[in-house]
Amino acid sequence: MYRRFSVFTLLACLASNPGANADPIHAVNGGGYWHHDSHWVFPERIGEFVRVGIPQDVAGSEDAVAHYAWIENGIRNTASVDVFRTSSAAADGHAQAAGQLSSEGAFRLSDAQALAGTRQIYTSGVTETPALTGVYSMIAGEWRVTIRIHASRIETMDAFVSGQRWDTLTDH
Repeated sequence: MYRRFSVFTLLACLASNPGANADPIHAVNGGGYWHHDSHWVFPERIGEFVRVGIPQDVAGSEDAVAHYAWIENGIRNTASVDVFRTSSAAADGHAQAAGQLSSEGAFRLSDAQALAGTRQIYTSGVTETPALTGVYSMIAGEWRVTIRIHASRIETMDAFVSGQRWDTLTDH
């Protein structure tokens, strides 16, 4: 009798735990993936960038990440898109990138999207065309999206960030 009660109690606790979702990321029409907790959609393609693999939840948390790449003139441009609650432990780990900080300031998406955040641009290398890393951080309600992108042009990075599915992010 006691053992049966314990099993039922355990199952009831697991069923009521919102963190116990078995599959927080779902495929949607058009090749994208939908993150259950934030409602964010990771598209298959953004401009020239193509998603590499399936987005993943991070260690069973509500955090999710997807990776993108694009080869231009033999150089691989990469990007990662991290979606997490502002209260997540991940919130402090995305602020800096390797290299010399060359610019920092506000970044505003289109007026229609009415969302703003910050953009930090880092440079590394001493070649004629230094490698650039952009770290973009946007906050909408309880959710933060941090995009780290390595590319040769700031315009490429800005276009990738602006091309995200900002309309899908839940503001709750």
